[in-house]
Amino acid sequence: MSEKIFVTKTGSCICGNIKFTVKLDEVPRVFNCHCVDCRKKIGGMITIIELRENAINLNYENLSIYEHGGGSQKSIKKHFCKNCAAPILTYVQKWNKYYLYAGLLDDISILKKAINIFYEDSHFPFMEIEKNNLKT
Repeated sequence: MSEKIFVTKTGSCICGNIKFTVKLDEVPRVFNCHCVDCRKKIGGMITIIELRENAINLNYENLSIYEHGGGSQKSIKKHFCKNCAAPILTYVQKWNKYYLYAGLLDDISILKKAINIFYEDSHFPFMEIEKNNLKT
């Protein structure tokens, strides 16, 4: 059996108050989320990276959290910088997963492909989405 390969990346928020290192899979699971919650949070779709347990190292004391019920009525926790309000992580109880906002990485070259999710009912009509890039 082959061993899983991880790549360590660094990143930060806009003001630099939140700095982190994160261990990503060699080919990370990247999603463009078009759900209503994400759209209303930042005004459009969000590119996020699914994290493995304990993959990120950061100072959680510098984060604020906003919690609400998602479409499944399960909790969604949005973690953001207390100073500049940049979104950092989202925890989705439904899947028991944390997602990192991909744009925070200092080097985004590892991000080669993203799958569009929650596209059917919530994407902007002017966005053209490749059919081979949709989650089925």
